[in-house]
Amino acid sequence: MSALTAGDILGGEWRIVRPAFGDEPGSEYRVEPVEGGSARRLTLCRTLRPPTSAELKRFEELMHSGERTQNSAFQPVEAVGYDVAREALWMVRPWWNGESLPSMLGGLHPIGLDLPYLHALADQLAQALTAAQAAGIAHGRLRPTRLLVAPGGKGVRLCLLDLGLEVFRRTHASGWLRPPQVGTAYVAPELGETGPVPSSADVFSFGLIVRDMLATRRDGAWCGRWEHWVERATAAAGRRFGSVTEALRALLPVLRALPDDPPPPPPNYEPGIPSA
Repeated sequence: MSALTAGDILGGEWRIVRPAFGDEPGSEYRVEPVEGGSARRLTLCRTLRPPTSAELKRFEELMHSGERTQNSAFQPVEAVGYDVAREALWMVRPWWNGESLPSMLGGLHPIGLDLPYLHALADQLAQALTAAQAAGIAHGRLRPTRLLVAPGGKGVRLCLLDLGLEVFRRTHASGWLRPPQVGTAYVAPELGETGPVPSSADVFSFGLIVRDMLATRRDGAWCGRWEHWVERATAAAGRRFGSVTEALRALLPVLRALPDDPPPPPPNYEPGIPSA
């Protein structure tokens, strides 16, 4: 399997510009049309054999699942194909001027994620997953690295990648499309290797992603206030929230009870003088 380098042409129309952040090395690239135009994001999915024409057609259909939800968190897929030299299915989407959720959370100030941003991200994620399930499809393998974040309405906007990919892998390609080797902790325990993707799997992933955002508060002011919600969101399938909508509804009073600002300094605090 040969690697892609700057200047390579994929599918006869996409020129590689540089690698982009992805789950695994060599899986994401910034590309541009050979004939000129704005930047795009290329994603490669490694395979053990080439797909048949019918499998490639089904892959293309499922990669357009996000567009059918009419939710802005899902970027349209502009092109798909199979590259023999790289042994990979590929898809091209618009370029997103932002960063991954783990990158955003890793660069926060010492206090943690601001509550309005946390609320906005949780709300957008829940709305996107609910829209997908209303369209008859669950994500199934959602993880923080497949969430992109950028400035926007409500201070922040969210993009979800790869809706339809896990459904394709499990129902059409379980024997030859390699699952990602990262993010397995975010995969619901009831999700096997084949068969339908239950909506409960997205509730589980939603719970852990929100947990990651809640856990950014580093001064201890939120401790003991949200852990019970995460326990319910990630419980066994029969005891878990019945839907992402239900999980979000239960989360809102938890967020309202969290202190937004850092606790005030003690009465004897003087700036610039270390405490005893």
